[in-house]
Amino acid sequence: TKGQLMMMNHSILFLEDKIRILKIPFFSHFCAAHYLSLVLRTGSIPYTSLFYSSSNIEGAGFDLPSGVFTSGHPGTYQVTWSLVADDKAGGPSVRIFLRKNSIQIPESHHVSSYTGSSGLVYNQGSRTLLLHLDQGDTLDLFCTDCRTTIWHITLCVSLM
Repeated sequence: TKGQLMMMNHSILFLEDKIRILKIPFFSHFCAAHYLSLVLRTGSIPYTSLFYSSSNIEGAGFDLPSGVFTSGHPGTYQVTWSLVADDKAGGPSVRIFLRKNSIQIPESHHVSSYTGSSGLVYNQGSRTLLLHLDQGDTLDLFCTDCRTTIWHITLCVSLM
């Protein structure tokens, strides 16, 4: 009948729309920064700006004051960070780890130090890691020792 045919056409259009939605890949990209100098004995690095953000995943995001990224979808993520450290002669080393769900990732250890007898050096360094995150997992850069000034800090997290 004509009514059944119209209902089938409506169902087909509905299903085609659902298939179209499923074909759209998930994406999640965030980059946070803290450009001013920061001295932090120990703790998560906070950020002052989110200079890039693009995501179609509900629940994914960056909490700038706490420095915590939350994953909104399971998958492989690329995590990249960089910073400058003012390493002074006789001063402490900078020691930073990436943490997943508040647990340090040993392979992410980022260290900066100066062993000269006088003066200081500006040391810029960066790291990139690939790791799996489940929905709701968190990431943060954690200073185990940041008594030396660090600045121009960026942290970017992208679902691959």
